[in-house]
Amino acid sequence: MADLPFMPLDARFADVLGLIDTLVNEFGGQADIFMIAKEMESDVDDIMPALNAAVYLGFVEVRDGDIKITESGKEFLNARIVDRKRILRQKLLDLEPFHTAYNLGLSKPFTINDLIEELNKEGYIEVREPGIAHLLEILLAEWGAFAGILKKKGDEYISLP
Repeated sequence: MADLPFMPLDARFADVLGLIDTLVNEFGGQADIFMIAKEMESDVDDIMPALNAAVYLGFVEVRDGDIKITESGKEFLNARIVDRKRILRQKLLDLEPFHTAYNLGLSKPFTINDLIEELNKEGYIEVREPGIAHLLEILLAEWGAFAGILKKKGDEYISLP
């Protein structure tokens, strides 16, 4: 139960892309987290959701306060859009809430409440956060739709093959 990492609810795709782009193009692929935050004109706290998402996706590693791009991160950053979608799809299916959402949508259309119920059954405490339905809507729309995992029709989602 609750064995897959859960994507930070406030992680945005553009922020992750901006983080790894800055890391590579401004710092040669490795830098102190504070230097990256300064370069991105943000506080460390503000880039943490993007950093955590980038770690979960395998695009960066963190050691002793330094962030280092991985081979997977370089591949993603240098890929064409169609390849970025393919790479992201593979990685998201190993993260929640995408794993459960995709599996739910294979058998029938589902709502956000169906997803919350299923994730709660699996022991993910993240779904007990206030405003979780709205946060999941944004996460699924932004990440799931871009990666071609899910499609929304009205209030329901279906999985894409």
